[in-house]
Amino acid sequence: MRKALLFAPMLMLLLTACGGGEKDLAADIQSQYAALASATMEADVTCHYEDEVRDYTFLCAYAPESSTVTVLAPENLSGISATVADGTLTLSYDDISLDAGMYSAASISPVAALPRLMEAAAGGYIKEQSTEDLDGRKCLRLSCDLPGEEGTTYTTWFDEETLLPLHSEISADGTVVFDVVWSRFEVTGQKAAPEGGGDGTDAGSTSDGDAAGDGADAAQDGGNQDGGTAGALADTWTAQDELDAYASAED
Repeated sequence: MRKALLFAPMLMLLLTACGGGEKDLAADIQSQYAALASATMEADVTCHYEDEVRDYTFLCAYAPESSTVTVLAPENLSGISATVADGTLTLSYDDISLDAGMYSAASISPVAALPRLMEAAAGGYIKEQSTEDLDGRKCLRLSCDLPGEEGTTYTTWFDEETLLPLHSEISADGTVVFDVVWSRFEVTGQKAAPEGGGDGTDAGSTSDGDAAGDGADAAQDGGNQDGGTAGALADTWTAQDELDAYASAED
């Protein structure tokens, strides 16, 4: 079973605490992802081309300014990595780097899919939203546009209790080009809060193998608040709960 590692303060806001339904939850999701300074994520990506379908597994070290994506599968491509920054790709393999040039929305490289989905989650223009069930989990589905990418839509199903991304699609001109199944999401850094306080102050970060333990501890420390208090943190979610959430989404 794949690991699902996350940092509790970012991803454990309960829908019942939002008080305003889908619109407030969508704002919470974008606020939380906009506060990401860095994260480690893993996902299976299916690429639908005109004449073939290709499957990949990617490990992504994400940061808003620059992300590094490493191919885990298929085996013949394992170890190839790419840096995604400012709309350009640099491919690396065996200490050799190759500038792969610019990428456009319709012809976006598969390795750019995860960073672009994070960009959409953090600040894309929401064109559609709905509440849907995904394999028994209640999700908020957000479809977003990004500036300068006419015809491309980034859609993600976020678990309403944890705000985890469970499933995503990238569509070009109404046709699904990439289908994404998330299996790991570990927050390793959050942006400093603006002066005067606000969300994200001393939210903390995780690194290496300590993330799961830190997340579980934060879940325990964040409890014992009234269920109707806006912004209350859930105190019942553990690392095992997140493993179960991803397992049910993958089945």
